[in-house]
Amino acid sequence: MELKIYGTNTIKEAINSGNLVSDIFISEKKHKNGHIDNALFRLIKEHELNMTVKNEQFFMKEFGSEALIKGIAAVADYNEIFFEDVIAKNTGKADVFYVILDDINDPQNLGSIIRTANCAGTDCIILPKSNSVFITSAVANVSQGAVFYSDVVRVPNIARTIENLKALGIWVIGLSGEAEEDIYSFKFDIPVAIVVGSEGKGLRRLTQERCEKILSIPMAGSITSLNASVSFAVSAYEIFRQRSVLKKT
Repeated sequence: MELKIYGTNTIKEAINSGNLVSDIFISEKKHKNGHIDNALFRLIKEHELNMTVKNEQFFMKEFGSEALIKGIAAVADYNEIFFEDVIAKNTGKADVFYVILDDINDPQNLGSIIRTANCAGTDCIILPKSNSVFITSAVANVSQGAVFYSDVVRVPNIARTIENLKALGIWVIGLSGEAEEDIYSFKFDIPVAIVVGSEGKGLRRLTQERCEKILSIPMAGSITSLNASVSFAVSAYEIFRQRSVLKKT
């Protein structure tokens, strides 16, 4: 699908990842002041990409106010991957790590989760086809281009997908502040899928019932919950930490 992107880092990663970037646009102000990033400019020349100077009205109409602030935008191809392809790709992998997002609707949260997932070595991000944001310009920007290196799949039914993963020997673990057992008391030396609930309601009842384990993140302050992307980041890096220790022993 065609994806409009903006910002130096996002465009840079789109090019570096091998995704087709067809057109690049720079604002008149940015071009006049010579503020284009040198590394990006070299990439554009190396790949013989077309860069066109456009006025503010063009940026607002085609890409929106955030793109205008960044002063540089592009059109890229984003190829959606499918759940069956991900399963085939990771079959036999002992340390599989998936994340399942249960109705995440905020582009900021999804973009942050994708960026963290890439840094923490997650194999795939799984979303429902309905009641969820997907890959948008804002998501790509917040992820700082990590969308171009990440497997993000949409499935018709999260509950059924959880059952499919369990049948493959993958432990499905939900995050909930109400759980008595926390993430630091669990050994993640197994194939695992972490389930993160929506920003306002957390895990849906049907989703929670399908999970084999529900874990919490300890809280010490007056606020009893974390943002969805932060909850995922904390759990993802505990998994990363534990597995890194195991590899060294």
